[in-house]
Amino acid sequence: MERKLVSEKEILSYLNTALHKAGHHEDCHFESVVRLRVDDRTGCNWAYANLKGMAGASKVCPVDAEKIVNKARAGFNLK
Repeated sequence: MERKLVSEKEILSYLNTALHKAGHHEDCHFESVVRLRVDDRTGCNWAYANLKGMAGASKVCPVDAEKIVNKARAGFNLK
């Protein structure tokens, strides 16, 4: 599968939109993306996105966030 090349800003926009659509994540957001020096075995050039949450944020945020990031890693690479 070929990944679409996008900026970090575009990936973060996608991730945050998907997280908020998943529901009950008003206190959580993705803050940055960690670029890899070398593409991983699947061809992705970023490893993960840093998730930030307010004190008392739902424990479900990290679970939903991981699913969203995995989907995004399959479809996007950083420019």
